[in-house]
Amino acid sequence: MSLYHEEFLARFGGGGAPACACGRIHRVLLREAILGPGALEESAERLSRGPWRAIWVLSDGNTEAAAGARWKGLVRGKRVRGRVLPAAPRPVPTEALVSELAAEARGASPDLVVAVGSGVVSDLGKAISGETGRPGWSIATAGSVDAYTSATSAIRVAGYHTPVPVPPSEVVVCDASVIAEAPRRLFWAGLGDLLAKYLARVDWFLAHAVTGEYYCEAVSALALGSARRAIEAASLLASDPAAAATALSDASLVSGLCMQAIGSSRPAAAAEHTIAHFWEMAGAVQKEEFDLHGLLVGAASRPILVGYLALAPRLRAAEVDPAARREALEHEPPWEAVLPPELVRFRATIEAVVRSSEAGRPSPETRLRAFSRRREEILNGADPVLRELEAAVKTLERLGFPFSPAELGIAEPWLSLGVRHVRWLRDRYTTFDLAHDLGEEPTLAAAVEAALAAP
Repeated sequence: MSLYHEEFLARFGGGGAPACACGRIHRVLLREAILGPGALEESAERLSRGPWRAIWVLSDGNTEAAAGARWKGLVRGKRVRGRVLPAAPRPVPTEALVSELAAEARGASPDLVVAVGSGVVSDLGKAISGETGRPGWSIATAGSVDAYTSATSAIRVAGYHTPVPVPPSEVVVCDASVIAEAPRRLFWAGLGDLLAKYLARVDWFLAHAVTGEYYCEAVSALALGSARRAIEAASLLASDPAAAATALSDASLVSGLCMQAIGSSRPAAAAEHTIAHFWEMAGAVQKEEFDLHGLLVGAASRPILVGYLALAPRLRAAEVDPAARREALEHEPPWEAVLPPELVRFRATIEAVVRSSEAGRPSPETRLRAFSRRREEILNGADPVLRELEAAVKTLERLGFPFSPAELGIAEPWLSLGVRHVRWLRDRYTTFDLAHDLGEEPTLAAAVEAALAAP
């Protein structure tokens, strides 16, 4: 079976990649992905034969047990140093921790920085690589994230989740046996994150059609295709765990490569990620074992799907009066006047988002005229993707994915605040923004909130 990340690298990898049909040249810095059974041994052998003399390895208590100790034991003829972070409490990727670890790594004078772990450890490893100016490898221990190949790290800056630019890993290692043996909730987290690729496709094209934002069909199709295959393979977890782990790893790699190629997370994330990040920043998840980014993305994706499907008939039937809507929007109270007290601590970030979105987009009248012209194209393109997402959600429901926010320990006021204020939390045009432009935002928010409250 061919793998999507191989197709991606064949089309866009290396320095001589041709221009895409979208008009851009997509350059990615991933040199190689070592994926499949035995990848841990193969990568250690390659490193042992390579030119690097000193290796600095970052892991935590869990990932050290899953792969780190074994991998380091396989490396021959190199000076290996590093840090094993505690398994509990889980490390928080703050600017201070990045600085501390980078100083320690710099003191070891490594030729290569290797991160053994998934989300937080991978993000920290890439940030350390950037701080020290040394190339980095990522050794995946779970298919829970797509961070391995992305060019950003999720770092807490002033308490807010911030995608900080970092050098992507040059080599990513995904051993199918390691991925398959990870705790089941990490497998679910990877699948939950992949649900976002359907919504990302819908909202990215919408933004392109309505605001003129750049869009690449080839990259969007690769992100969605790899996610589709991984969700289809999810049912094999019990009978063929290596196949399920390989498909999930492949999709995670492609998601990160798509973001790297575009220079943003547009191909992989939309409103569901904004809500999930808000829950993370607010500390809304009361059950620590479920405080995983991908689980939260999945928990947000299902109700957003319900909301988008409920909104679609209204979008088809809406009588669009751009001038009247402009006047109505001009008479809305300023965001400062209606800021809920729970969001006051995010005021500076919200102010920056609102200012950026107001300055960087066409006027509401222009957006609504564009929607009127391309309404059928937008809605006819979105419908099959949303129906496919509906089937994917049902597949994961049958397999036991923890979709219910109550099961994850998320309660009010945080449950609904992110839904009601998606537009304030990230400068990214989505269906929520279109609903606001049309005066349909209450309809969309009500449908999403009702779905959130369902078991």
